[in-house]
Amino acid sequence: MSVASDPGLAPRTLVLTADDALRAAFAKLLQARGYRLEFAATLPSTPCYGLRLAVVDDRCLVDERALRAVFTDPDTLILAVTADEGRAAALLAGGAMDFLLRPFSPAGLSARLEAVERTLALLGRRHAAEAEARESHRTLATLISNLPGIVFRCLNDREWPLEFMSAGCLEITGYSAESFVSGPISYASIIHPDDREAVWDAVQQGVAERRPYRTTYRVRTARGEDRWLWEQGQGVYDPAGGLIAIEGFINDITALRRAQLEIEEREVLLETLLAVTTSAYVLCDELGQIVYVNLAAQTWLKAPDVRLIGAVFAEVLADQPSELREAIARGRDALFTVERPGSEFEAYHLVQRGVQMGGRPHTAYTVKQLTHELARQEVEVWKKVLRLIAHEIGNTLAPITSLLHSARLINAAEARDARLDRIIDTIEERAKHLGEFLRGYTQFARLPQPRIEALKWRSLFDRLIDFVRFELIASPTDLNAMAHIDRSQIEQALINLLKNAVEAGGTDSGVAVRLARAEGGYDVQVLDRGPGIPPALMSKVLLPFYSTKRTGSGLGLALCREIVEAHGGSLRIEAREGGGTIVTCWLPDPPTA
Repeated sequence: MSVASDPGLAPRTLVLTADDALRAAFAKLLQARGYRLEFAATLPSTPCYGLRLAVVDDRCLVDERALRAVFTDPDTLILAVTADEGRAAALLAGGAMDFLLRPFSPAGLSARLEAVERTLALLGRRHAAEAEARESHRTLATLISNLPGIVFRCLNDREWPLEFMSAGCLEITGYSAESFVSGPISYASIIHPDDREAVWDAVQQGVAERRPYRTTYRVRTARGEDRWLWEQGQGVYDPAGGLIAIEGFINDITALRRAQLEIEEREVLLETLLAVTTSAYVLCDELGQIVYVNLAAQTWLKAPDVRLIGAVFAEVLADQPSELREAIARGRDALFTVERPGSEFEAYHLVQRGVQMGGRPHTAYTVKQLTHELARQEVEVWKKVLRLIAHEIGNTLAPITSLLHSARLINAAEARDARLDRIIDTIEERAKHLGEFLRGYTQFARLPQPRIEALKWRSLFDRLIDFVRFELIASPTDLNAMAHIDRSQIEQALINLLKNAVEAGGTDSGVAVRLARAEGGYDVQVLDRGPGIPPALMSKVLLPFYSTKRTGSGLGLALCREIVEAHGGSLRIEAREGGGTIVTCWLPDPPTA
C-alpha cells in the first residue's frame, strides 16, 4: 500500500498495549510504512475518532462492550491481538475486524498488516465512491429542481400513481409534488378527459416496443386553467425484463400551442383571401420551384396545383408572353402591356417580394390584370375630359358672345372706336387659346403613322440635351448603332418623359437616360430620383387624361405610350432601386428581309 510521506496526511494509528515487545514490533513495521503512531497502555476513557487503524492487545480490555464503546468510528479498522482463538471470536463480535494470535513471527505480523492495509484501501475506495455518488446525487437534485418542467417516475397504471415528481409541477399544475406522490390527487384526474385515452395508448405503445414515447395533452390546473403539456418518457425494466416504472419529463407548451393555433387560423384566413382574389399569386423557393399557387394563378397558367407544385417557375413561364418573363427577370415591380390578337393590349401589374418561409428565402409573385380596371377607369376619364372640354369651350364662348354684342353696337354707331380693336384682340386671343387646347387633344387622337428613318442613337441624344439636361448612360458601341425611328415622334416622347423626370425630383440632378441593347431591339430608359409612383396609382398613370399634377392634361405618358407602340415597341414603368422611377421604352430593330 502506498502511503503519503507527509506526516499531516499519514494515517493515524493507535497501538493499545502494555507489552513492550508487541509495541516495538508494531512500531518498526508501521513506521516503515509511514503510519503516524500513537501508543497507550490502558483503554481510553472516551471514544476515539479519526483513526484509520487500531491495534488492540486484549490484555488491556475489560470486556468486548468496552471495545465497541471506545472505537465508535465505522471507518476505523481494529486488529485484535490475543493468544486464545475463543477470545479472538469474542473480540470480532465486539467490533474487531481481524485478529492476530500469539505467539507470532515478524513475517506473520507483516503478512497480517498487509491484509489489513488491503482492507483499508478497499474501504477508502468505497468511501470515495460513496462521496462521488453523494455529489452526483446532489448535482442531479439541483439540476432537477431548477428545470423549467417536471421530472417524474410513476407506475404503469391508468391513474399514473407517482413515486417521484420534481418541484416544477407546482408552477405548471398549481399542485405540489407531495399532492401527487403521497396526497389525495392522482395525475390522471387532471388530464383532460378527451386526452386521457390518447396518453395511455402512447405510453403503452412505447412500452410494448421498448422505445421512448412522446405525447401532447391538456391538463386542468388548480387555478382552473387548461394548459398544454408535452411529455417524453420510457419504461424502466428489471434484469429479467419486467417493467418496473415509467420515467420521463414534462414541459409546458401552452404559449407555443397558442401561437401555433393563431398561426393556423391566420393561414386559413390567408388561404381564403388568396382563393377569392382575382390576382394570381405564386410562391417559389430558393431554387425557383413553385411551392404554392392560388386559384387565379392556376387559371392563368392553365394547370392545376398538382401539376404546378414542385415545377420550376421559369419553365412554366415558357409559354407565357415575353413581356411577363422580361418583367420577372428584372426582379422589380413593373407595369407592362401584352399585345393580343386583333391589336388589343392587356395591361398587367407585377409585384415580386422576397420572403422568409421556414427560415429559408422564398420569392412571392403577384400578377394583377388591369385591363378591366383600366376600361372602367377609361370611361370615367372620358366623362372627365368631356366635362373639361365643355368647361373650357364655355369659358371661351361666353366672353366672345359678349364682345360680339358690344362690337355690333359700336359698328351700328358708325363711328370709329378704339374699344373695337381691344374687342377684336381679345376674341383673337381667346380663339387662339381654344385652338391650342383642342390641338393638344387632336394630336393624341390623331397621331400620324411613324415615318421611319435610320439614324445613329448619338444624334438623337445630342439634340435632346438642348431641351433638357440629363446624364447619358450608354456605351460607345450602342451610341454609334443605328436606330430606325421617327425622329420627331421619339424626340417628343423622350422630351415629355424627361420633363416629367425633372418635375418629379424638382431638379435635373438624378435625371438620366440609359441606352442598352435588349433582345430584338434597344431599351431607352428615363430615370429619376423623385418620390416614385405610389402602387395605388401605378394602374392609372398610363390612362389618357389622368394626371397627378394639378394643372396637368394627363396626355404626356399616354401620348408617349402611343408613340412607342406605334413603332412596334412597348412602354413600362417600374420603381427605381434606391428611390425614383424608371420608364423604359423598348424599340425594336427593323424586320430583316
